[in-house]
Amino acid sequence: MRYRADQKANARAALLQSATRALRQSGFNGIGVDALAASAGVTSGAFYSNFSGKEALLKEVIDANLGQPFIDTDSGTAAQRRRRLKDYLKMYISGAHRADAANGCVMPALSADVARSSDTVREIYRQRMRELIAKTARVVGGDVGVAESRAWTVVALMVGAVSVARALPEGDEAERVLDAALQQAVAVIDGAEATKTAG
Repeated sequence: MRYRADQKANARAALLQSATRALRQSGFNGIGVDALAASAGVTSGAFYSNFSGKEALLKEVIDANLGQPFIDTDSGTAAQRRRRLKDYLKMYISGAHRADAANGCVMPALSADVARSSDTVREIYRQRMRELIAKTARVVGGDVGVAESRAWTVVALMVGAVSVARALPEGDEAERVLDAALQQAVAVIDGAEATKTAG
């Protein structure tokens, strides 16, 4: 039987998509290759025909997903872009995101796993993170160094709040973590806007 030229690429994309969901839900050490393959409806052999191992998969998951999706950082006025960023933060630093790791951002789900991975995985994480920081800094605005510092603050609040809230039992404390982080992240953006207006 002959296979279409794009069949392997499509199978690989499907495997990457389902494995990404499984890794976000279970963590790198919480799921094995057999279960990752099963999540995509393929054999372990099919997994290894696409990825050399779990760490190679983790690298591709980070490469494809870190910073995605994000807001449109190019269109509209500066005020409109900051409004979009604040709306995005309300969605990100939320109880709904906390409760849905499988469909959420890879940063709170997999950053600790990346920290224990090879330099190759950590380098792709660094590259994608730098891209996210650059996009966030463009929206926040201000002098380059100040804008980057504010962007790191916003991203750290995003990722840290969701990570801590997920580690806490469900309830008021987890919600307070999210509420406090959201207020601070929005304050960073509002402070940048006020500084720009005053200048």
